[in-house]
Amino acid sequence: MVSSSTNLKNLEARWDDFQIDDENERGLAFDETVENEVNFDARWCLVGKILYDRSTDYNSFRNVMASLWRAVKGMFVKELEINKYLFQFFHELDIKRVLEGSPWTFNHTLIILERLSLGENPRMVILNKLEIWVQVYDLKPGFMSDRILKACGAYMGQFVASCPKNYTGIWREYLRVRVKIDIEKPLKRRMKIFTSKTDFFWATFKYERLPTFCFVCGVLGHSESFCHKLFDEGDENMSRPYGIFMRAPDRRGQRNIGARWLRDNMARPLESAPEVVRTAAENRQGREGVAMVPRHSRS
Repeated sequence: MVSSSTNLKNLEARWDDFQIDDENERGLAFDETVENEVNFDARWCLVGKILYDRSTDYNSFRNVMASLWRAVKGMFVKELEINKYLFQFFHELDIKRVLEGSPWTFNHTLIILERLSLGENPRMVILNKLEIWVQVYDLKPGFMSDRILKACGAYMGQFVASCPKNYTGIWREYLRVRVKIDIEKPLKRRMKIFTSKTDFFWATFKYERLPTFCFVCGVLGHSESFCHKLFDEGDENMSRPYGIFMRAPDRRGQRNIGARWLRDNMARPLESAPEVVRTAAENRQGREGVAMVPRHSRS
């Protein structure tokens, strides 16, 4: 008995032999230049994904991100699939500022961004890397160098750059390094640096603008309440080697009210000293509820 697969092959052969003149005469020919399937300029495109377990409102998302990024030349957002987007910018400075400002979040949820390469299909871009600034603490004298920072960056993931302000000023508590990390792997807490064959010290890491991560497994994108390791092994004897101590203080919020009276460097003189002292006294009186006398009416 002839099998069904054999019958199918015979039928396909008959269709191949059955030719129509119109099919043989007409067709579509391409030269070496193939036009883009989607009308966008890949020079200034980002592909992004929100690490969210449910769908995000498209209009809300694109308006929030536009207000955060404030692209001077404008931006266009296209939804590729659930929680995955294509961002079209129109100038190198706009896309550069967004990349340098990473990591970004939407509704406290991490957004993974990757720059699109020329000729690359945005739907096929793998999004599992994150660029982030890391503060490296506890470096001993003689080990505060770019060579050490590059080694730390390679240990955490992939070294990108070191901060150009690392070696300015009198004394620094930490140095900053830009790294690209794999979000599917645990964050690095510290690195052992050997001063000899037997002696070493620990360099510790604090991540700037660090989004939600798990104190149990150290992976980005979920808290310990949703960690599979916690469900598999139970909470009774579960250790939490990661914690809030890995978050760096917000550098943007460190400027205190007294900064106007402090010198940024040793060479700059304190400007308008009498005026500064008089203004400080007036502020003190204002806080204490004392009536302020206009300066021009004082004798």
